[in-house]
Amino acid sequence: MPGTVPKLRTDLEIIPANYQGQQALIIRDFLGLIQKPILLQGEALNLIGFLDGRSTIQDIRLTLVRQRGGVFVSSESIEKLLLELDLAFLLDSPRYHQAKNRLIAEHTKLAVRKASQAGLSYPQDREQLLRYLKSILELAEKTTSEKPEKKVCALAAPHIDLEAGKRVYARAYQALQDSSPQQIVLLGTGHYMEGAFLSLTEKDYETPLGVVKTDKNWVRRLKRTGEKAVAPHDLAHRQEHSLEFQLIFLQYLYGNDFSLVPILCSSFQRELERVRRPSEIPGVDGFLAALKESLGDWNEDTLVVAGVDFSHIGPKFGHSQRAASLLFEAKRHDQLLIEACTKGDVEAFWAESRRVKDYYNVCGFSSLACLLEILPRARGALLDYEFWQEEPTRSAVSFAAIAWEHPPRRQPFSSEL
Repeated sequence: MPGTVPKLRTDLEIIPANYQGQQALIIRDFLGLIQKPILLQGEALNLIGFLDGRSTIQDIRLTLVRQRGGVFVSSESIEKLLLELDLAFLLDSPRYHQAKNRLIAEHTKLAVRKASQAGLSYPQDREQLLRYLKSILELAEKTTSEKPEKKVCALAAPHIDLEAGKRVYARAYQALQDSSPQQIVLLGTGHYMEGAFLSLTEKDYETPLGVVKTDKNWVRRLKRTGEKAVAPHDLAHRQEHSLEFQLIFLQYLYGNDFSLVPILCSSFQRELERVRRPSEIPGVDGFLAALKESLGDWNEDTLVVAGVDFSHIGPKFGHSQRAASLLFEAKRHDQLLIEACTKGDVEAFWAESRRVKDYYNVCGFSSLACLLEILPRARGALLDYEFWQEEPTRSAVSFAAIAWEHPPRRQPFSSEL
């Protein structure tokens, strides 16, 4: 590789780990070019830190020699490792971009977005999936928590692994059992977005429970108003689970007789210091205005569901401390965010995240902020909240179920003369 060495891809999930007593990195690819997680150890692990897009092989070689007290390192050995990393699609190289462009072209031609998690995160067989979802929803019957008094106009549900979050999933979707929406807007975290704030797709969504039609006219209108804030293609939807997990519950409850508007939101955190709310972000402002207008007066035919998680803490998510040391502060942060959500106060929600500089990695922040911008004057209630701890990585993720009830209908003005 002559000249500057390509940098490590920035769209990978990199998880610190310990394997057979040695430090390691587990690398996952939301794009899907890497089919199975890769474990990096030894020399490959040492090389990762130099892949900044500015170093040459000679720069790397000289640094390694100094670090090792003058022990010789050959350029050939570095080139061999770099080639292995490139063949594995870990580098931001011409090979990676060619493969990615092929993937975009192939995905763009499809009319239907196939289920990506069937057979991995939930059963692929229709009947098995129905039984599995039924077993989850039955967990809500064992709780003493009350359901919302009125029909729900908006819901926040987890997108964590279904087994890890099944109690909170149950509480979330129990709140919808008396509803019968005809249009459902799905807001979810886009874990792979490449810098765009939003990603839309006109593809219909398919799961083992059938195909749900996407409202293409609505999606096209939102694309036009979102301008450059919307990704130029819909590849982010291909492997994303945050919407798919919501859809299987919605299909279980309502069948396939509703239309869908699937929206993925990327990180707004880089805008935290610059603006007070998402409607002040250029491009996002027009998109949210159009979405709010499309929702109209929020009659009972319309439902908005956000697939979101809250704090992500511990070494897996970039912290030097284990999750147990951060748990109290993270729970307090979540509590303040949830209070702002239930009050419909988007500026308080934004200010709390700005206060901590998103230290707790709330991956549902952008989706929830968008939801708060478009909500009518609806009362929200926390239905359930939980922290799931992953002991091998000493990390943890929090998630919640929040429901907003339809606001009271305005009574027409009348007077007696």
